[in-house]
Amino acid sequence: MIQGFRGELANASSVLIGTHLNPDGDALGSALAMSLYLDSIGIDNEVLCHHPAPKNLQFLPGVKRIRQHPKGEKHDLAIMLDLDSLDRLGSTEPYFSECPRLIVIDHHVPHEAPGNLRIVETSAAATAVILAQLLEAVGAKITPEMATCLLTGIVTDTGSFRFRNTNPESLAVSSLLLEKGGDLTQVNEEIFQSKQLSAARLLGHTLETMQLACNDQLAWSALSIRDFDFAKATDEDTEGFVNEMLFITSVQIAAIFREPKPGRIRCSLRSRSQYDVAEVAREFGGGGHKNAAGCTFDLTLEEAEDLVVERLKRCLASC
Repeated sequence: MIQGFRGELANASSVLIGTHLNPDGDALGSALAMSLYLDSIGIDNEVLCHHPAPKNLQFLPGVKRIRQHPKGEKHDLAIMLDLDSLDRLGSTEPYFSECPRLIVIDHHVPHEAPGNLRIVETSAAATAVILAQLLEAVGAKITPEMATCLLTGIVTDTGSFRFRNTNPESLAVSSLLLEKGGDLTQVNEEIFQSKQLSAARLLGHTLETMQLACNDQLAWSALSIRDFDFAKATDEDTEGFVNEMLFITSVQIAAIFREPKPGRIRCSLRSRSQYDVAEVAREFGGGGHKNAAGCTFDLTLEEAEDLVVERLKRCLASC
């Protein structure tokens, strides 16, 4: 794996780096850390993402280099981080398909197998953990900027070390990144301790209109375009809302449905321990991890809500 990675980079003159739609901290943190590393060894590169960085990730070092379209030159190597399916690249997918060589670095359970070199470790808490270990193995000088990007990925995917996927490996890698100058305080403040007034208002509405079923073990809420307009909020303001419902003692599965535009519904799912919401999400064309997943629908808000809630009830009953 390490020699393969070295070999791919040794033969590359220009690298295209990409990650998934609606990028989170692990996606962008990993992509930007990779970009900064390639800078340090003199390899031209650029970072593409279908969506720009959300507000809470604008602090990331190098964030302004993220583009939605390439500058125009051809790339001989592509690196995909934090995803295992080309279609999750969105509008940037054709640029990656054109590259003659592809590296995939990911921690999701694979359902497709693209890539000439695949560095996939499903037990890792975050793609940033895998990348940090890989960079250490090839002797990279991890700068404070790179360390902060990688810490962001780990902190995001472990819920600041609160989620079940927090393990000795993720803590050890985080300790190393702190030694390298990563700013954990800044990461936590930007991601978990900064909220726009519009987001606070929308969260209040989300909890006020929350519905419960299955002896209060299932909780869900639905946000329409009207709700977003009333709060003067955007879809990225809903980051973490679904976790607020899962914090309720009785709740085992939580879901939030959002309508950022007519006929387009995004659904985020969270669960405790034994309940596999990734399996549910996959049935609707989505995916994720056992306890954190999502899917998208081209339906009305009510239609998507009915489909998923019914399936989540069966998920609860099956355990």
